[in-house]
Amino acid sequence: MPPMSRRMTARQRKFMIGLGMLIVVGMILVALVMLGNMGEDEAVNDRNRNDAAETRAVPGIWGIQANSEQVGQYEKFELKLDVAGEWENPYDPDEVDLGALFTSPSGKAWTINGFYDGREWLIRFAPDEIGEWIYEVHLITGTGEYRHQALTFTVEKSSYHGGLTVPAGESGRFLAYRDGTPFFAAPLAYPWGVTESGLDRIKAAGGNLITYWNGNYDHAGNGGGVQQLESNQTGPGRYDPQKGDRVDELLDWLEQRGMMMNFVVWPHDSLAHNINWPATWSQNAYSSLGEATEFYSSEEMWQYQEKLYRYMIARWGHSRAFGIWDLIVEVNGTDGWQLGDAAKADEWLTRIHAFFRDHDPYRHPTMGSMAGNREDYWGHAYETLDIADRENYYNLHHTAFAEDIQLRWKSYRKPLWIGETGNVTDPAIYHRTIWTGISNGLAGLPTWWTEEHMNEDMLESMKHAVEFMQDIDLAEGREPLAAEPKWSERQLPATLNLLQFDTYSSWALPSWADANKDSNGVVYELTASGEKEQLTIHAEMRFATGSYAQGVLEGIPDVHDWSGYELLEVEIFVDGKDLSADSASKLRAKVVLHPDGQWREAADVHAAQLQKGSWVKLQVPLRGSAGYWQDVELAQEQLNQIARVGVKLYCLESDADAGSVTVQLRGLKLVSSTPPVQRVKRLEGWMMRGGQTSYGWVVSDEQQAGGEEIVFENWGSHPVEVAWYDPWMGEWAGPQMRQQAQPGPGGDLTLQVPADYKKQDIAFVLIRHLKEG
Repeated sequence: MPPMSRRMTARQRKFMIGLGMLIVVGMILVALVMLGNMGEDEAVNDRNRNDAAETRAVPGIWGIQANSEQVGQYEKFELKLDVAGEWENPYDPDEVDLGALFTSPSGKAWTINGFYDGREWLIRFAPDEIGEWIYEVHLITGTGEYRHQALTFTVEKSSYHGGLTVPAGESGRFLAYRDGTPFFAAPLAYPWGVTESGLDRIKAAGGNLITYWNGNYDHAGNGGGVQQLESNQTGPGRYDPQKGDRVDELLDWLEQRGMMMNFVVWPHDSLAHNINWPATWSQNAYSSLGEATEFYSSEEMWQYQEKLYRYMIARWGHSRAFGIWDLIVEVNGTDGWQLGDAAKADEWLTRIHAFFRDHDPYRHPTMGSMAGNREDYWGHAYETLDIADRENYYNLHHTAFAEDIQLRWKSYRKPLWIGETGNVTDPAIYHRTIWTGISNGLAGLPTWWTEEHMNEDMLESMKHAVEFMQDIDLAEGREPLAAEPKWSERQLPATLNLLQFDTYSSWALPSWADANKDSNGVVYELTASGEKEQLTIHAEMRFATGSYAQGVLEGIPDVHDWSGYELLEVEIFVDGKDLSADSASKLRAKVVLHPDGQWREAADVHAAQLQKGSWVKLQVPLRGSAGYWQDVELAQEQLNQIARVGVKLYCLESDADAGSVTVQLRGLKLVSSTPPVQRVKRLEGWMMRGGQTSYGWVVSDEQQAGGEEIVFENWGSHPVEVAWYDPWMGEWAGPQMRQQAQPGPGGDLTLQVPADYKKQDIAFVLIRHLKEG
C-alpha cells in the first residue's frame, strides 16, 4: 500500500477529535446522572429508615420468633418477641403486660404470661395435647392494648410426662406427673452450689428431685446467681438476671436427667434480721420498704410479692423439671413469726397459697415448713397447703420417725413430706429413716440435709429403696398398719461409752449456731482421731459476733434409753494460735440434751469455764437433777428416749475480729454405780396395707432379724404371698424363700423373716391371693 494510504487527512483528524469529545461529554453526563440517582436512592433509603424508626417507636408487637413450629408434648414452646414501647420498668406488669392465649385442639384455653429476662421478651408454654394449637399474643401498656394475628404450632407425642401435680382420689397421698403417671420422690437438699457432676451422682443412685433455694449462697454457674431473684441489688420490683439465668440452667440440667426441682421461694434467712438465726434480710429487696417483722402483714410488700410470684410462674412454671413451690422454709426462723405476729404469718400463708393455686396454670403443688424441733408442728400449713411438710431433726430413731409421720397421716389426706432431716453422714441412720418413711406412707424418701452429707453408702441405700418402690402401684389406696412390737431385756455395762468410731458420722456442727461458721459463713468440718474409748472429735469454732456468740457440737447416740444411768460425763478442750488465755477463760461449756426431741441445756450456773490448752470435764446428773437444767426440768421418764446429745460453747461478749478456736471432745460416757438392765424393743414393723398389694419393713435394734416373727393385728382374712427384699443389697429373696401367710382366726397376720437372713432389717411385699377374693 502506498505511504499516503496510512495517513489521516486533516478532515479525518477533525472528525476523530470531535467524536472523542462527544464520548467524553457523554460519559460525564452519564456519571452525573448516576450520581444524581445515587443521591436520590440514598435519600429514599434515609426516608425509609426514618419511617421504619418512627413505625418501630409505635408501641406494639413487631415480630414473633418461635423456637419451633413443632414441639413434643410437655416440651417447651418458647416465643421471642420484638416488643416496642416505652416504660420505666420492663419487669412491672402494671406498665407492660405481655401474654398469650393458647387454645388446644380440644378447645381448652390457656392464659400464659410473658416476661422480660433482662435481655429479651419471652413467652414459655408446655402444651399437654397432641395436635394443632392456636395462639394469640397480646401486649397491654399505658398507651393501649395491642394484639398480634393468631398463629399456630403443632404438638407431637413425646416420652415426657410433664411437671408434678397432686392427683385426685385414692392416689392423692402421692404426687403424679401432669399426665397422671405416679411419682415417688427420692429427694435430696441441694440448695446451692449445684453442679452437673453432683446431679449425675444423685441420678445414678435413683435420686429424682432436689431442693433449691431462692437464696444468697449459690456460687456456681452463670455467675452463681448469688442474690435472691428480687434482691437489694435490683430493688423492689426488679429481678436479678443472673439468678434467673441460674434457675433456667438448673431446670435445663434437670430436664436432661429426668429429675425435678423443689423450688424454695422464701428461705427463712431471707426474712430474718434480729432473731438469733441466720439472717439476710438486709439482702432482701423489701428491706428498703420496712422491717422484717412487717413482711407478713405489709400490704405494700404484698403488692410486690404478687408481681414476683407471677414472674416466677411465667419463667419457670412450664418446665417439665419443675416440681413443687416450697413457699416458706422454717417460718419460725423469721422475724415476722418470732418478733411479729404469728397469726399474720398464717394469714400470709393462706394468701400466697391461693395466689399460686389461682395463677399457676400447671397447678404445681405448694408446701411450707417449720423448723425440725419436736414442738414445730404447723397445723395451719398442713391443712392449707397441697403437701404436708414437717421437718424432723429432733429424733431420727425409726420409732420416733414413724410416730411423727402417723401424727399427720391421721389428720391430713394429702401427700406427707419430710422436707429436711439428718444433717449427719451416718449411713445406718439414713438407711433406717428412708425405710421408716416408705413403710409409713410418705410421698417420698425423707429429704436429707444436704447433698454434701451423702456418702456413697447412703446413696447406695437410696438406690435400693427406689428400686423397691418402682413396681409399686401408688394409685392403689393404702392405709398404714403397725406391727405389735416384740420386747426383750439386755444387760448394760456400768460405764457405757457413747462416742465410738462407728458412730462418729452421726455428729455435726449445726449451721444455725453462729460460732460454727467461718468468716465466709461456711460451716466448719469435723474430723476425728483415735478409736473406741480414745476417739476424739476435732472441730473449729469462731466466736466473733461482737456480742453473744455460741457454737454447738452434737450427735445422735447409739443408745437412746439412759434411764438406768446416774451421770453423763464429757471432756472439752480449747486451744488455738489466735486464742489468748484471757479469751479462753471467757468461754463457757454446757451439756445439751434432746430428750424425746426437746432441747434441754444446763443452767448457766452449771456451765464450766474453759481453759486454753487444758481438758475440762463436765459431769451431768441424770437422776435427782432438779435445778440443773435451764427453764424446764428434765423428767425421769424423758431419759427413755434421748434423741441427741452435745455440748454448747458460748461467751457473753465476743471480739468481732476474733480468729478461730480449736475445739476437741472426748470421753462422752454414761456412768452408773451398778450395771443396769434395760427393756428394749427386739423387733418392730410397719406396712402400707392395700387391697391387692401391701409393702413394709421390719427392723430390730438388738439383733439379726432372721428367724424372728412379727405380728400385724387386725389384718383381715385374706391370705398372701410374701416376697422378702434385702434393703442393704437391693436383692429379692429367691423363690424358695417366698412364703404363703394365712391370717389367724382373729385376723392377725404373722410373718416370719427367713431364718438365714443375717441383717437387722428387711423389707417385704405382700400379694393377696385373688382366688380368696
